[in-house]
Amino acid sequence: MKPTDKHKKSAVFFDALAHPRRQMILQVLEEVKAGGLPFHRLQARTGLSAATLSFHLGKMNAGGILQRQIKGPETWLSLNYTALSRLHAS
Repeated sequence: MKPTDKHKKSAVFFDALAHPRRQMILQVLEEVKAGGLPFHRLQARTGLSAATLSFHLGKMNAGGILQRQIKGPETWLSLNYTALSRLHAS
């Protein structure tokens, strides 16, 4: 038996949550709900450097956990509740 595409996608999803900092980011975004936060406010709330936050957001984005929205000059980040709900449905 070989891993299917579904297995591979699940592995990327779980990798996106496998680091304590990414779990912290998830918690912060969960606290603000669907409205999300602009990058700079998320950075202030987490205390992470811009480079570190960008790295972890990239992993979370690859796992389908984030939604990004451009509002003027800012990128707002929120959780992709559809992807997260699939986890509970599995």
